[in-house]
Amino acid sequence: MLGRSGSGKGTQAQVLAREFDLEYIGTGDLLRKFSERKNAAAHRMKETMAQGKLAPSWMPFFIWMEKLAYTDVHKGVLFDGSPRMLGEATTLDEVLDWFERKKVKVVLIDISREVARHRLMKRRICSVCKRGAYVENEQEAPQTHCQYCGGDLTIRSEDNPAGIESRLDWFDHEVMKVVEHYRSKGKLIVVNGEQDPEAVHQEIVKALAKRNVFPKQ
Repeated sequence: MLGRSGSGKGTQAQVLAREFDLEYIGTGDLLRKFSERKNAAAHRMKETMAQGKLAPSWMPFFIWMEKLAYTDVHKGVLFDGSPRMLGEATTLDEVLDWFERKKVKVVLIDISREVARHRLMKRRICSVCKRGAYVENEQEAPQTHCQYCGGDLTIRSEDNPAGIESRLDWFDHEVMKVVEHYRSKGKLIVVNGEQDPEAVHQEIVKALAKRNVFPKQ
């Protein structure tokens, strides 16, 4: 699952994983959890994310490889947040091929840079269920609790103006190379991320069903 920051790819990935009982490998969530540990690498990771920078290319493989290794080969896997660089994509291709996972599709939730920036400046994340929320007008009616579970809504440390622009630049300069890589291999599915979340989900499911990835709905 690929998309600019703010595209809703994390939320869409988790909904899809629950609906089809997929092994969810969320790189962003795993990196954030890692950054809260009490060691030098975690401290460095936390600083990196607060600055809007990305983890080194080897870090995602380090944190999700073991999870993939212990996943039943007959169970579907959903990667959220990887691959982010062309080198990561080619390595992941090799890994999935070695595990004989042949039915690979890449979903790009497509939103403009302007929409992404607007969403990220308003974004809040539930500290419990990790679902996102968007605050339209904090002065009139500040939203402090998650509508799904009641957990506290917080601002991600990386959702500051400099961090947002850095991540959007990264997507345009690096992740788009990954997108084109999968487009050239016939594995790319593009959906409109600027619509209602439920409509985005239905578009993803229909596209995957059309390509015989999941049973038709």
